[in-house]
Amino acid sequence: MSNLIVSGAKSAAAALVRSGGRNAGRILLKTATRVGLNYAKGALRRALDTRVFEGPRLESLHITGSTDGAPMPRAFGRVRLGGQVIWAARLKEHVSTHSVGGKGGPKRRDYSYTLSFAVGLCEGVIDDIGRIWAGGRPLETRDLNMRLYKGTGDQQPDPLIAEIEGAQAPSFRGTAYVVFEDMPVDDFGARLPQLSFEVFRRPARTDNRPRLEELVTGVDLIPGSGEFAYGTSIVEERLGPGASRAINMNNLSGLADMELALDQLAARLPNCRHVSLVVSWYGDDLRAGQCRLRPGIESRTRIELGTDWAVGSRTRQDAWLISQDAQGRPVFGGTPSDASVVEAVRALKARGFSVTFYPFIMLDIPPGNPLPNPYGGATQPVFPWRGRISCDPAPGTNGTADKTASARAQLDSFFGTCQISDFTTSGETVSWSGPDQESYRRMILHYAHLMKAAGGVDAFLIGSEMRGLTMVRDDLDAYPAVSRLRLLAADVRAVLGPDTGLSYAADWSEYFGHHPQDGSGDVRFHLDPLWADTHIDAVGIDAYFPLSDWRDTPDHLDRAVAGSIYEKAYLMANVEGGEGYDWYYASQADRDNQVRTPITDGAHNKPWVFRYKDVKSWWANPHYERIGGVEQNTPTAWQPQSKPVWFTEIGCPAIDKGANQPNVFWDPKSSESYAPYSSTGNRDDLIQRRYLEAFLSYWQADNGQNPVSSVYGGPMVDLSHMHIWCWDGRPWPDYPARRDVWSDGANWQTGHWISGRTGLVSLADMVSEIVQATAAPAPDVSGLSGMIGGYVIDRPMSARAALEDLAIVYGFEMIERAGQLVFLSHKTRTDISLSSAHLLAAGNAERLVHVRTDRTALPEDVRLDYIDGARDYQRAHILARNKVSDRPHSLDMALPVVLDEGQARVLAGFVLDQLLNSAQTLDFRLPPAFGQIEIGDIVELETVGGQWRIAGTGDGMDAGGVRLVHAQRLAGAPPHLNTLPTPAHPQPVNWVGKPEVILLDCVNLDGSVQAGPERGGPLLGVQIAPFARTVVAGPDGTEVELNTPIAAGTLLSAFDPGPVGRMNYAGVVDLHLP
Repeated sequence: MSNLIVSGAKSAAAALVRSGGRNAGRILLKTATRVGLNYAKGALRRALDTRVFEGPRLESLHITGSTDGAPMPRAFGRVRLGGQVIWAARLKEHVSTHSVGGKGGPKRRDYSYTLSFAVGLCEGVIDDIGRIWAGGRPLETRDLNMRLYKGTGDQQPDPLIAEIEGAQAPSFRGTAYVVFEDMPVDDFGARLPQLSFEVFRRPARTDNRPRLEELVTGVDLIPGSGEFAYGTSIVEERLGPGASRAINMNNLSGLADMELALDQLAARLPNCRHVSLVVSWYGDDLRAGQCRLRPGIESRTRIELGTDWAVGSRTRQDAWLISQDAQGRPVFGGTPSDASVVEAVRALKARGFSVTFYPFIMLDIPPGNPLPNPYGGATQPVFPWRGRISCDPAPGTNGTADKTASARAQLDSFFGTCQISDFTTSGETVSWSGPDQESYRRMILHYAHLMKAAGGVDAFLIGSEMRGLTMVRDDLDAYPAVSRLRLLAADVRAVLGPDTGLSYAADWSEYFGHHPQDGSGDVRFHLDPLWADTHIDAVGIDAYFPLSDWRDTPDHLDRAVAGSIYEKAYLMANVEGGEGYDWYYASQADRDNQVRTPITDGAHNKPWVFRYKDVKSWWANPHYERIGGVEQNTPTAWQPQSKPVWFTEIGCPAIDKGANQPNVFWDPKSSESYAPYSSTGNRDDLIQRRYLEAFLSYWQADNGQNPVSSVYGGPMVDLSHMHIWCWDGRPWPDYPARRDVWSDGANWQTGHWISGRTGLVSLADMVSEIVQATAAPAPDVSGLSGMIGGYVIDRPMSARAALEDLAIVYGFEMIERAGQLVFLSHKTRTDISLSSAHLLAAGNAERLVHVRTDRTALPEDVRLDYIDGARDYQRAHILARNKVSDRPHSLDMALPVVLDEGQARVLAGFVLDQLLNSAQTLDFRLPPAFGQIEIGDIVELETVGGQWRIAGTGDGMDAGGVRLVHAQRLAGAPPHLNTLPTPAHPQPVNWVGKPEVILLDCVNLDGSVQAGPERGGPLLGVQIAPFARTVVAGPDGTEVELNTPIAAGTLLSAFDPGPVGRMNYAGVVDLHLP
């Protein structure tokens, strides 16, 4: 057993004081580690080379070099690298000749320069690159001819390099690099600029369990709104004369937002082959009989150039105008235009994705509305969930319309009566010719026709989460909404044909049955007629199942079965277990006190009928309804194992304890805004990742939990229809950073989005790869927890040099166990409790030596330098101050880890906490019965109190089996850095509008109308934003020089008629001057 520990703030603080200077802490840490290495054995000594003591540096990460033999960095996660120029061609000069001033004018010769070159990024295979900086500023890549090689072992030479270098052209296998072909360099002084690249790379897995990025095979693509959000053609909005902006290109790539987002999807989730495209219409009332569904727009006055917004026969003039917030911005994006939806479908199919069309209802019910609430009250909740649309009054309220003919009439009004024949398709345009109704059938059948016009889709959902409608009964005790959905499915099938899969995406609380809380004892399988319908191909479930019941208290019930909410085994056990399977909470008070009621069925021994998580039993068994508590003799139409299950939505918010209640989200504008049960409300990307990994892994074939149907021969859960909510069609980091464009950007922080969160690296995976790069055997990293946003090793170094500072700030240690390196995150739970009777004396020595060092003698502060991921990966620093110190020196740490300011502050505080706690140490001896104690264990001693971490155990035992133990005061749990930094607002997108030319009908200054020598021709005014002095005027490339921008306005109203030849002092000119 070795006594080496790679950990922070070693003991013997007096030595730290004696060493002095700002780097005193660093010297102490390195010296302590060197001394420890003298006792190391076997694999430990071989893996950690003691010849190199300096870890990765921050200074040169963004600088492009071109030095032969220079080392290539190693990257983990999401980082920014300068790289090395590994190949370059000669500078090219281009000459162009232009006429100036019209026919007969002089000729001007212009020179421009381009350069072709390759930049090596890093060792190993990367996933993708993101942003590029040139000269420290973001580089617009839309007009660049560039190619990325990801560093695979079989990559071939670049065609341009091969053309120039011939047969000797290198392929740079094992090195990721970028080739620029004829890059314009005029803006950089005809020289190669300083380039740096945002690089994404995942380390190799330490086990056979795939990570989230490998598990995801399908996503739900949102936002579902935005007038041209899904368009792959760039649409311009006219802002004024000569001024416009790109509505759907809010990035620097030159691609439409949707195109770039799909590029990112393909790169970040390489196994994703299925996309569910969400498109929204807007409802305006929770009362089914009053709710109108319409496509919405963001502005009535927007002017598009070259295209017009339209959804079916709706145009900007008669569509629903979406409500605005206090700043005058629409609270939702408009419904995507039909043309943009068709473009999206075709773009997805061209990339090889299977496409599911997902129509979606958003409720635009603003604050202060006067609408009667069907659930009681004089006003309806603000921007509520579609699942609350119901009859009026709703079930469970006084005077409810449930179980009456009125309920059926209200639902009939909601669904409407439009027919397939009311639609006409011409090319990619779907027109409406039926009666004036704004109904659900019109919405769904419109999109069925549009998908047919787009060339068809693989699957089509006829609705989702309408539990407030599907659970309403009529006077015949039937479910009219279910009947209407069946009719709708038949019509959609008639439009799309037999090759399109059809389903309904039921809420997780809806799919399995209806249990009216009216004392009747009824158990109804209300959706079974729909699930059994011949036009429905699968059972669709939006599966937001809770997988945890975690609390911050140390004695909560789940603490007995798991050490952390992030344990994958714990979460997987609750896919078919825990709340909603084994037990439930009968009230909020029971939840607060963890009083769990078992889910049982004493009457018929079929507890699965009440378990919403027991999809397997629901799927495999016949369904017998119970009326008045009496089970019926005849089963429902559902045939066991007859159809697969599609998980149409699977999601978890990136918020503390998100797995406790994954269906909720934080959106302050909505009445549905909640944090999960027991949550602090803090962002937590890791729980989202662990939830999704657990859920997806559980149903994989190799886990043995996905039965095969004896009817259709496939698995119960169709793995090709497991869609993660959600990926955004607005590219990262522009969304969520550009909040002036997208007002919902703040919701991303703790929302369900996985776009922008991929690339978070497991600390265990990274440590394992670093150690194995030294040719050492694979270490045991199963005891490591935590995630890292990004880390860079800038040059060759020992594993010890690469890991030492990481161990300090992330709170882990290394021991040798049976000849293998073992890495362990610092524990917080006590392993052993000791009394004074357990401690052995040695001669005249004390049983227990307790050393307390004066805290005032410790460093004044901890200074942590880091990479600020929120500010374009620039170097930053943070201080953690020791308020009782009187020593003017610091513990300096420069760590090439990607953090944001808040995370860096937490880490610096943790290092300081370790330093302060190292001022207290214990030395004692233990008898042979404690021979298994090892470094990292937590002990409590009744004579001292508190928790102590074992920092050393001597080199084996003495002849009597007695072990000498050295312990430090426990510094607390390592911080959970479970998020990726949110980028700052990117630079504005440059967009040059089309010039507008005005021929000025005006006299010379001397009053003449002839063209004098000072004029030389007619006077023209040109409006263009941003202003450019030289513009191309004509197909022959003739250039026109503009002197100054003109100030020309637009009349907002016509001139009133009046007398001629008189001064009009009362008239008003209503004019807009940009």
